[in-house]
Amino acid sequence: MLEQTFIHIPGVGLQTERGLWADGIRSWDDADLFEKRFGRVGARLQQKLDDYIPRSREAVRKKDAAFFERLSSLGEAWRLFPEFSGNCVYLDIETTGLSTVFDTVTMVGLYDGRRYELFVDGDNLQELPSHLRNYSVAVTFNGAGFDLRFLKVAFPELVLPPIHIDLRWVTRKLGMKGGLKAVETELGIRRPAGIDELTGYDATVLWAKYLRGDKHALQQLVEYNTEDVVHLKAIMEVAYDRLSKETAHFLKGAAVFTRVADLPKTKRRRGQTAPASNPGGLVPLLLEKCANLGRPRVVGIDLTGSAKRATGWALMDGASTETKTLSTDDELFNETIAANADLVSIDSPLSLPEGWTDPDTPCGRPIYRKCELALKRMGISVFWCLLPTMKGLTTRGMLLARRLREAGVEVIESYPGAAQDLLGIPRKGASLEELKWGLARAGIKGGFLREKVTHDEVDAITSALVGLFYLANDYIALGNAAENYLIVPKSPRINYRKLADILDVTGLDAVTMVDGLECPVNAQPPVSAAAG
Repeated sequence: MLEQTFIHIPGVGLQTERGLWADGIRSWDDADLFEKRFGRVGARLQQKLDDYIPRSREAVRKKDAAFFERLSSLGEAWRLFPEFSGNCVYLDIETTGLSTVFDTVTMVGLYDGRRYELFVDGDNLQELPSHLRNYSVAVTFNGAGFDLRFLKVAFPELVLPPIHIDLRWVTRKLGMKGGLKAVETELGIRRPAGIDELTGYDATVLWAKYLRGDKHALQQLVEYNTEDVVHLKAIMEVAYDRLSKETAHFLKGAAVFTRVADLPKTKRRRGQTAPASNPGGLVPLLLEKCANLGRPRVVGIDLTGSAKRATGWALMDGASTETKTLSTDDELFNETIAANADLVSIDSPLSLPEGWTDPDTPCGRPIYRKCELALKRMGISVFWCLLPTMKGLTTRGMLLARRLREAGVEVIESYPGAAQDLLGIPRKGASLEELKWGLARAGIKGGFLREKVTHDEVDAITSALVGLFYLANDYIALGNAAENYLIVPKSPRINYRKLADILDVTGLDAVTMVDGLECPVNAQPPVSAAAG
C-alpha cells in the first residue's frame, strides 16, 4: 500500500490521490512514466512527484520511517506497516489508574514480533527509554489517549518512535468500536481462561496485591499484559489487509496476516521485590510532623444521605483505629463529642456552589463546586454536590458540621475516594480487601484488617487519615474562599505542574511551588475558611 501512496507528499490530499488512481497512476512506478502522466498531471504536481518519489524509495531502503511522518498526522500511518514491520514495536502499559495527575506506570510490555520484553516499576522500568530508541514505529491500542500520554509524564525526556499507529482509530475505519477486547472478539481472537475476564481495573488490584507480596498476582498481571501486546500484531495485520483493499480496490497480492502469534515465553523474574509503597512508614511520619499535639485523635465520618442507612464512623488515636456504624444525627454528634478529638473529617460536601444559598432553591448557577470540577479534571470520579441524589447528603453534612463547629470542634471536608486515588490505594469498588491492606501498608493499626467491617467504616478510616494529613500540615486545600475547601493529602505521586494547571483553569486557589520543584508548600487555607 505504501508504494500506492501519495498523500505523504506535502500538498497532496486524499482527493488528489484518488484522482491519480482514477487516471491510472496507481503507484510510484506509474508516476515515473511519462506516458502515464501526460495530460493528467499538472506542472506543480509533477514537480512534487519528481522530487518526493525518489526520496520515498530511498527512505524505504534506509528504513527511515520519519520521512513518512505526515501519514501519522493524517491518520494513515497504517499504510507503511509491511515495509517497516521489522522496525515495529507493539506496546502496552499498565498503571495504577487513569489519571496522569497522580497515577503511575507500573508495567510496560514491548513485543517486536518475536520477543516480549517486560519493564516493571521497582525493577527495570527506567531502562524503557533506551529500548524504545531501537524502533521507528510504535503500535498501540488507544496509545494516543493513554499509553504514550502516561509515558511522556513518567519520562519527560522520552524520545518516542517517529511513527505511531493507534489501532483504536485504525479499527474504527473498519467499523469496529469498543475497547481492545471488543475488537479481539470481533476478529475471533481468544484469550485463555483465567485471563479472558481480567480488565484494566483488575490490573490495578493485581498490582496492589503484588505490593503486599503476592508474586502470583504479578505473574497474572504479566500474562494479562502479554496477551494485550501480542494480539496487537494480529490486529495490525488484519486491519492492514482489510484497509488496503477498501482504500485501493485495484490492489492485489498476498495478505500480511497469517495467524495469531504464539505467546512468547516470559523470563522468570527471580528475586524481584515490590517497589516501596510506604510499608508502614506513612502514618508514623505524619505523627512525627504533628508531635506538638502529643497523640492526635481524629474522627472520620463516611456520612450517608439519611439516617435510614448506617454511617461509617472511625476514631484514629495515633496510629490505632476503632470503627463502628451509627445512624441518627444525634448518635453521630454525641459519639463524636465523646471522642474528644482534635479534628473531625467528614466525607460529605460541607458547602454550596458559589451563588447558592439554599440547596432546594435553584439560582441558575452550576450545581457543582469548583473543587468537584477540578477533581473531575484530575481523573477522580466524583458526584456534583447538588445532584438530586446528592442534595440530602450535602444538606445533612452541612448541618452536622455546623453543629460540631458550634460545639467548638474543628471540622474539615474530605473525600476518601480522592485520598485513596492520590495515595495509590484501591477503592472499595475495586477491592475492599485491598483497600484494607492499603491502609495497613500506610501504617494504620486496628481490627479492621481481620474483622468483618463495612465498606463505610473503611472509608471512615480513610477520612480520618486525611485528617491526620491536615494536622501534619501535609495536605492540599482544593477550593477558594467563596466555596470553602476540600482537603486532600499531599502525595509524591502527584504531578504538581499538571495539578497547578487544572487549579488555574478551574478558578481555585493556587498551589505554591518551591523554586519550580514539583513540591507544594503550605497549601493551607485561612483557618477561618477551613473551619467555618
